[in-house]
Amino acid sequence: MCTAMRRNESQELNEGTDSSRRPTKQIRAVREESVREEAKDIEEGYIFYAMGRNVFHFKIGGVTIPMTIDSGADANIISSKIWIQMKEAGVQVINMFEQTDRILKAYAASDPLKVLGMFTADIQAGPRKAEAKFYVVEGDQQCLLGDKTACQLQELKIGFDIAAVKGPLNEFPKMKGILVEIPIDKTVQPVQQPYRRAPFALEGLIEQKLSMSLDQDIIESVNQPAQWVCPLVPVLKDSGEIRLCIDMRRANRAVVRDKHSLPVIEELLGSINGAVKFSKLDIKDAYHQVELSEYSREITAFITKYGLFR
Repeated sequence: MCTAMRRNESQELNEGTDSSRRPTKQIRAVREESVREEAKDIEEGYIFYAMGRNVFHFKIGGVTIPMTIDSGADANIISSKIWIQMKEAGVQVINMFEQTDRILKAYAASDPLKVLGMFTADIQAGPRKAEAKFYVVEGDQQCLLGDKTACQLQELKIGFDIAAVKGPLNEFPKMKGILVEIPIDKTVQPVQQPYRRAPFALEGLIEQKLSMSLDQDIIESVNQPAQWVCPLVPVLKDSGEIRLCIDMRRANRAVVRDKHSLPVIEELLGSINGAVKFSKLDIKDAYHQVELSEYSREITAFITKYGLFR
């Protein structure tokens, strides 16, 4: 079977393509458009070659070749130079045709590429295999692997969960091996403060925030009588989100404090003398990554419409 399309057949293929087509559909670097039935359902596409990027080695018909993965292309391209090497290496194909069902053009080019034919073969990436169609294009350009075949081989993954960090129950990351002890003065009488009603418009946000904190293991439910109970104080932020604060003023009277001297602003400014670059850091969910010991959690209990938590 001949591996190259004859010149007159290529000319007939080009002449049979009518200029009146349906509106194009463009995905990044590949555009596909259907032609009239007289052209035997030949499609036209634009191919963008990203030289030197995302190059991996695949086995096509038992022969290993380098290919560039392009998530914007739906056509697999083999250069004629590589195709000759594959035939010399004894490539195994399922079927092969001189004709082609697609007209390919280099991106932003008006003249079509010389497609010498197409073939179907098995492609392998590690332990994963797939059957795919390949187009042989005249030249020595980099071979191209389209997104459909790359996804079948699991070499390309598209979605919102890429590189997502998942843990059990979406657990909030904690500092491992560290438990914080809050020294409590047992001579101070515990206080059980009453529930403070929140604005009705904030009830839904409060319930949502409590549920999220429970799922992330930031807080836990209290299912027994608590000696210390503090009220919840919701604060609505400018972004529309809500911050759950606890009025701990009465409980703080029982906390035994360590005495440390704090630096004054003059000392802080002097320590950065000569600095030229500064960063501003928003410590979101500050201190939630530090776990309290079981002994210290009792004083942090707070009351809500949905029960006691700590």
